[in-house]
Amino acid sequence: MPVNIKEIFNKVGLEASAGIKWRNPIPTSENGVYVVSLSSSALKNNGTLETCEISKAVFNKWESLSPDLNINGERSKQLVETELNRYWKKNENILYIGESSFESNGLGKRVNQFYQHEVGWKGPHTGGYWIKLLSQLENLFIYHAPCKNQRDTEFKMLMYFIEQTTVNSLYELDELGKHLPFANLKADFQKNHN
Repeated sequence: MPVNIKEIFNKVGLEASAGIKWRNPIPTSENGVYVVSLSSSALKNNGTLETCEISKAVFNKWESLSPDLNINGERSKQLVETELNRYWKKNENILYIGESSFESNGLGKRVNQFYQHEVGWKGPHTGGYWIKLLSQLENLFIYHAPCKNQRDTEFKMLMYFIEQTTVNSLYELDELGKHLPFANLKADFQKNHN
């Protein structure tokens, strides 16, 4: 069942901000949680896409920075795209759930680090880097909410996402990681990928 932005924030007792277009600043220095979405509306599951498409320019830059980049010993944009599409959720608008929990690194600064991050580099924001490969990057929206206990709140949001988007209970899922939002690679457990 698709999850909308309002629902996932409300589930943890928070109210989502209005959607902020990718690359625009988040106007707060408070810590909290944020969601990267295809949807321009917190109330709707819109903007969904059948498949993810990788930017050729970003992939070429990644390939030049990472000489060991390969999938099962082979390297090509098509192979990477095929691998990423294994985790793409075509009926979902939520691509990533993140948090900021350091006193000197509030939501505004953390999301800006995401904007600045380049695939292939170790920082400043390696979490969710799959998003940076997408050709639809400029069509994304950020929703956020200040909160306490940011890591616990992020984890609860991730678990709620998994519960709502799978037909089995969490206890029946064989590999929890593959049910995370597209660009979340870990949450106290790993997404197994090539």
